[in-house]
Amino acid sequence: MALQEKEDAVENKDDYFFDYFNEKQCEYIKQVLTDEIIEEHRLKPLGQHSEPLARVLAYCRRIPMNQQLAIKHDRQSDTYMIIRLSGRRGVVPTVVDTETFKTLNEAYHGLFLKQINTILEA
Repeated sequence: MALQEKEDAVENKDDYFFDYFNEKQCEYIKQVLTDEIIEEHRLKPLGQHSEPLARVLAYCRRIPMNQQLAIKHDRQSDTYMIIRLSGRRGVVPTVVDTETFKTLNEAYHGLFLKQINTILEA
């Protein structure tokens, strides 16, 4: 087998394993996602979290860049909104919806809720 063929085979196995790992993580998240976990995040969106919440957040950080959500601060109205990143250089992010948040912590929690809704729908 030529060197290029070996590299292609390893790359495909890596993709396969990554997809398998994400599928298992999604199953785990669906099992542990409770009202208590959501409330824990609402009360403290940043910092040290319980192990189940930490795993949910780690999963959300591994989502491909073109599916990532982020927070944008609107200086004129001093509010925050959720945007979707394009994953491509030079392509502007798009606003997800018209909902705005008064504080950064509220925006973090709103973003979290959108991410877990996407996970639950998958």
